[in-house]
Amino acid sequence: MQQPESRESQRFDPRAAIAEAQLKDLHMSFDPMTPIFVLIDPLLGEPLPSAGEHNTTTDWQREREKLWSRPIAAVELARHVKLAPGLHPYLVELQGPDDPWLATTLELAQAERDQVLSGGLDGEGAAAHRIGAWLQSALQIDRLAAQLSPLMRVNTEAPTRATYLRLADRRVMALLRHVVGDAKVAAQFGRLHSWAYLDLQGRLIVLRSAGEETQSLRLSSSEWAVMNEGEAIARTLAQWLGEVARRAQGGAQEPAAEVARLSAAELYGSARQALAQAEAAARRWPHRFNRLQDRTVWAALSLLYPERLQTAAIVDLMQQTGSAEDPPEPVRYLHTAITQWADHQAVHPEAGDVGT
Repeated sequence: MQQPESRESQRFDPRAAIAEAQLKDLHMSFDPMTPIFVLIDPLLGEPLPSAGEHNTTTDWQREREKLWSRPIAAVELARHVKLAPGLHPYLVELQGPDDPWLATTLELAQAERDQVLSGGLDGEGAAAHRIGAWLQSALQIDRLAAQLSPLMRVNTEAPTRATYLRLADRRVMALLRHVVGDAKVAAQFGRLHSWAYLDLQGRLIVLRSAGEETQSLRLSSSEWAVMNEGEAIARTLAQWLGEVARRAQGGAQEPAAEVARLSAAELYGSARQALAQAEAAARRWPHRFNRLQDRTVWAALSLLYPERLQTAAIVDLMQQTGSAEDPPEPVRYLHTAITQWADHQAVHPEAGDVGT
């Protein structure tokens, strides 16, 4: 007689359910007759354990094919991109939608997202994003890699020394979509039929080609200025969303639900506005800002407490300059005290500033 399942085995695992739903959505996004490729960004390391350093393209190619047991093709970047060949993006060709590597790479992408959010305000909002995208194209893998190469060149009217548009990092693709819109991004695809990736909110995003003809994308000076702020924007969003998720685990469900309903445009617009507020705060209290993390933490705080960072108690705290023996703490360390003031006023608005 079959034994009934224990309560432990019957317990609902929401993370497993979300992962299963995302894998189903990814499957449904595919054309079953078109080859599937995984785009990998190895700039900060391989997604799979590697046997060590390799000095030639042949070494990298052989080692990757051995690890993945699938065809591999490097996306060779332009010669003026000063990056070792082994750090260029590459493609892995899967054996259809039922290839076990599909589920594995989705799990890796989810783990990368979990890691970048895990610290909240205590974290740096930065982590490697090695799983760039799942692509579909009827092109052979080498030809697809060659078609991707020009998409990853910086093309802008703005004066810049930047040469590499790192689209294999899905955060860069997400920001580019926000800056120029999906139509202009997808107009570059041609015979690259679709580009799917997991965004910072854990949503599966799919862009599809409009046709076989391609149109190059040239960024204006103002568009490039936003792309240049990409690291600060990504860190701000990660610290904000991570802190909201951490507080949701402690019972604060309403803010998490509100943030989950925001569109990508609303998220990026909010982050850019918050960073502008952080710049103003850095000019007002320069002794509290000496790293990028100080700006992004203040920006995340302004998103968490949009009306409370200018109260008298917090302003007084920020103005304290300390001494040679006891220098002032930067914002990245001071945020705990700031949140305590802000949380107290949220619970006791009638009391005004603490200690007054």
